[in-house]
Amino acid sequence: MTKINNSEKLRKNALKWCIAVFRFAVIFGLGFIILKPILAKILLSFMSPEDLLDNTVRLFPKNPSLHYWKKMLEQMWLPESAINSVLLSLLVAVIQTASCTVIGYGLARFKFKGAGIAFAFVVIMMIVPYQTINIAQYQSFVQLKIGSFELVDTFWPILILAFTGLGIREGLYIYLMRENFRGLSQALEEAAYIDGAGVMKTFTTVMLPNARTMMTTVFLFSFCWEWTDIVYPKTYLVDTHLLSTSIAAVSIRNDLAWDNVGTQIAQCAASILVAFPLIFLFVLCQRSFVKSISQTGLSGG
Repeated sequence: MTKINNSEKLRKNALKWCIAVFRFAVIFGLGFIILKPILAKILLSFMSPEDLLDNTVRLFPKNPSLHYWKKMLEQMWLPESAINSVLLSLLVAVIQTASCTVIGYGLARFKFKGAGIAFAFVVIMMIVPYQTINIAQYQSFVQLKIGSFELVDTFWPILILAFTGLGIREGLYIYLMRENFRGLSQALEEAAYIDGAGVMKTFTTVMLPNARTMMTTVFLFSFCWEWTDIVYPKTYLVDTHLLSTSIAAVSIRNDLAWDNVGTQIAQCAASILVAFPLIFLFVLCQRSFVKSISQTGLSGG
């Protein structure tokens, strides 16, 4: 009997080890696929001009240099671009978080005529690329003037779209907030109504505290997408420098001729510079981000 139990334990342990090894191999492979291009771009940005002429150099630079980083920093209008990017991304993220929270709460908790059609439009916003309606939106803002003040080449078109729920990826944010509110217990609202709280007080004092984690996720999504977006800035902010649009302006010349390889390396360095604040932000907010996503996936409204 003891031998049978020992063999059964060995079989179970062997099965656990096989599953653990398989899981590690899958995760390691996926991590390698994701991280390899990023690591290659980082190593490429530290190559020197001499490394580019050396056929033996493949991935790791023989003579690490900040040559292309210096060239990149000279052309990115860094202080102005950084201030504009931070200001625009923060404004859009705050406005989109607020508007999507209100819209998501309305779609999740209130039954009104046309609610299904309204949610269908939210799904359509998630499916249809915003590039398809970008020209029509641009023409509308060109024609919209306040006296002699024109909205084009200001932050106002992007902020107006964010406030009205029509901004970049805002359909996804509305969907996330709707599912979050649908996953909350109906008893929370009923208890507040019994205590005499109105709709607005119930929303601000009861529902919003329970939606803070998802609001954090929506804020992060909105900030990151606005930080890296180039479609709306190139459309509405022609003369305004942002970090995302300044990458394409980086170029390298050698003897009055374009150096395509050098330009690509300098742009690699610029893209790393732009992505670094997002990585730092994600590391700080990782716990809230993962928690909110898992709660949204498990909630059943």
